[in-house]
Amino acid sequence: MKTSRAWFSLIEILVGILIVSIVMVAAFQALSSVGIAKVKLVEKVEIEKQAYFASEKLFELIKKGGTIDYEEYWNRYSYEANFWSGHFLLLSWFWNFWRSGTPGNTTYGGIPYDCVSNTQPFPAWWAMGTNGCLNRANINDALILNQNYQNNQQRYGQYGRQFIDRNSDNDSDNGDEDWINGIIWDDDDLFIGVGPNAFQKLVSSHKVWELYLINSAWDERTYFRWKVETATWWFVPTGAICDYSNPENPQWEACQGTIETLKLQGKDYGYNHTSAPDWDGSEGDGIIDTWIIHPDFNSASAEIVAWSTTDSYWQPVFPNSVNISNFELYVYPKKDLEYSWRDSDSSILVSPYIQMKYTISPSLKVQAKIIGEKPSVDISTTIQLSPLDIR
Repeated sequence: MKTSRAWFSLIEILVGILIVSIVMVAAFQALSSVGIAKVKLVEKVEIEKQAYFASEKLFELIKKGGTIDYEEYWNRYSYEANFWSGHFLLLSWFWNFWRSGTPGNTTYGGIPYDCVSNTQPFPAWWAMGTNGCLNRANINDALILNQNYQNNQQRYGQYGRQFIDRNSDNDSDNGDEDWINGIIWDDDDLFIGVGPNAFQKLVSSHKVWELYLINSAWDERTYFRWKVETATWWFVPTGAICDYSNPENPQWEACQGTIETLKLQGKDYGYNHTSAPDWDGSEGDGIIDTWIIHPDFNSASAEIVAWSTTDSYWQPVFPNSVNISNFELYVYPKKDLEYSWRDSDSSILVSPYIQMKYTISPSLKVQAKIIGEKPSVDISTTIQLSPLDIR
């Protein structure tokens, strides 16, 4: 007679435990995968949300900024256009200084120079040339001819003067036709309708490192730049460095990038940039010649003339939780159509616009909390600027 067994053998118990363990491990792994996938999805949604809101803010600021400020791009061409940390190496002094000027004190330099023809033949725009007079056929405030002003900062309005011949009849008076008020505003002044490309000496004919805009009233300028610096050291991976001196081959692992903006306000304070009576009569003539830090960017009660210390007044557009990389900016057209009405280059016959590309990713501080692949968003946009406002 057979007896029934009411218990499991040791082997059966071990097999059962093994099966249950396998099922539990598989369930835990599945649950973990779902959790990680959820975290990654949340992180991706968060970075996309930040990218959307920050990019919308940048777009709005650019649209409010107005149109291309060719004067400042000409200042860049004349002075310095070397790349450093995402933007130009040296500050341009924003048109408040010129030849013999010294940032840091009230020595602002001389008054603007003018272009003149002093050779035959006619017409005058061929006698003076079609590329302005930065280093030829010009006359300065001391009535000295043919000076080379390359590598000098420029006074505000100097780009527009590249399109005016003050001695269009090519005679020996060097532009002082009526012997009253010097060489300007007399019968031999001619707006020749051709002049220089404002983006010369930059990365290419349209690619630039900073965006310069001016409003329709021509009394407010808004600037944007990409700034790259080494991230806070305790978030930097071991051995990583930040070297963006060569934009074509950057070492980005330890970098933190952002986009900054600065706003300036125009004043008619004269070439000495004070409200006191001016030594040359340029104050109160209805022409803006002084640029101060806009009150929205200046916490002090006193007005501050924009010059070399202006670096501290730039404000970030994006939060410090995101990192801006691969920034590219293209500005069109390369000449101010208001001045270039005689120019035969059909590429300038467009309303001003910009093309902008960049990548938004979490900052290194945020990345330290992220498991697995780090999310990023590529932004590429074209922005039509304000219509031309012929003065």
